[in-house]
Amino acid sequence: TAAVVKADGYGHGADAVSASLYAAGCRVFFTASASEAAAIRPHVHDAAIGYFDGLFAGDLDIIRDYDLIPSINDPEQLALLPRLKNEASKTEIMLQLDTGMNRLGIDWRWLTQDTAETIQRHGHCSLIYSHLCSADDPTSSFNAVQQKRFAEATTMMPDCPASLAASGGVLLGDKYHFDMVRPGIALYGYPPVAAEGFTPALTLKARVLQIRQAKAGEYVGYNNTYKLTRDTVLATIAGGYADGIRRHLSNQGQVSHKDLTAPILGRVSMDTHIIDITDWPKGVLGTLDYVTIIAPNHDADVMALLSDTICNDVLTSLRLRASRSYVGT
Repeated sequence: TAAVVKADGYGHGADAVSASLYAAGCRVFFTASASEAAAIRPHVHDAAIGYFDGLFAGDLDIIRDYDLIPSINDPEQLALLPRLKNEASKTEIMLQLDTGMNRLGIDWRWLTQDTAETIQRHGHCSLIYSHLCSADDPTSSFNAVQQKRFAEATTMMPDCPASLAASGGVLLGDKYHFDMVRPGIALYGYPPVAAEGFTPALTLKARVLQIRQAKAGEYVGYNNTYKLTRDTVLATIAGGYADGIRRHLSNQGQVSHKDLTAPILGRVSMDTHIIDITDWPKGVLGTLDYVTIIAPNHDADVMALLSDTICNDVLTSLRLRASRSYVGT
């Protein structure tokens, strides 16, 4: 099993996530870009690090310096390999095949015995991989189509390890696993389809900046989108859309504190949002106390549902104005 730690470890902090996974025994890591791959090298020591974006001339130095494994996504990229070759061995590469997503990779029909020999003349291919476009939908017939295409293509390089399954593919069953699986979002507690045994790893908290009294008939936030129907106790919370607290949560999100919940009133601002704590016991929340925005029992999937997006989008949008702390490290 390999670990995908792209997009700053899906918003969890790639350095700490990579170090923890390495300590747990993981020895293969993937990122999107060469720069992401180089950034985790100090934390994974001798592990293999591959990246998905493809091989480009501007990345040659960083590949050498950090011992990275580039993806070949276009036959023309093979021409760059002589510039990476050393006297001791061929350059290690990965071959990405497109099996129907039309995003990155070489069309699976391109891989024949002749083109496989061409690849091996230029470099040492340590992995053939592809990506399922509907793995989050187990009922999609296209999963089987891609699996069949990939299986046929890999027969052209039978000695090369193969990988098709990311998080969703892992849950589709053994025939999608091949030699290696590449979980990403599932590592952080968010399986793409309902499954037992996953707990979201991230909790997001924010400080109370001010508590104020407001009268019935007054408005809350930008553009008067919420009119109070009663005298209300409001708490202004640090954290707005610049921090990844979605504007979609305006007038419909909620936060928690201890066993209490409070709705977000008015529009989420760039730096703050406002909650209604009228029904909370007096004194239970004070200035500089923390409320919880994302937690295992009110996770990023909830924010995603309210924002018409997916949890991957929510988690990778969390900004670094929030300081991170890690439990058990």
